[in-house]
Amino acid sequence: MSQTSLQRLTKRAQFLHVRAGVRAARPNLLVEARRRAEDGPMGIGFTASKKVGGAVIRNRAKRRLREAARQLLPKHGLAGVDYVLVARQSTPDADWAALLDDLKSALLRLAADLQAGATSERRPRAQSHPERETPTESD
Repeated sequence: MSQTSLQRLTKRAQFLHVRAGVRAARPNLLVEARRRAEDGPMGIGFTASKKVGGAVIRNRAKRRLREAARQLLPKHGLAGVDYVLVARQSTPDADWAALLDDLKSALLRLAADLQAGATSERRPRAQSHPERETPTESD
């Protein structure tokens, strides 16, 4: 792939747009991707929830993801695609080689899915708390 520039995703709407795309889960991270345009810069965003740990741990996880993306996205990413790297609880302490391997395999899988014309829309998620009916007493 040619040297394409990386554009940081910073707005919540951008992250939500990517979340509706395809994703690849690996033991140390989750990568979400969605095509924005046929050509153009790649978009990249990073996130870590409080499940990962406190602020210091979350920041460490995101720093590791940023460095891994810096090394691998130019080689394995697709132009015109936005990516969001989501940290998992294992991300901050994962072996560096394993983290790179997970990211590389996820990027290759997503590239194959996106180039094969996989649907850019994911099926809607099941509600985590469906409308609960109040229990009735039956005798």
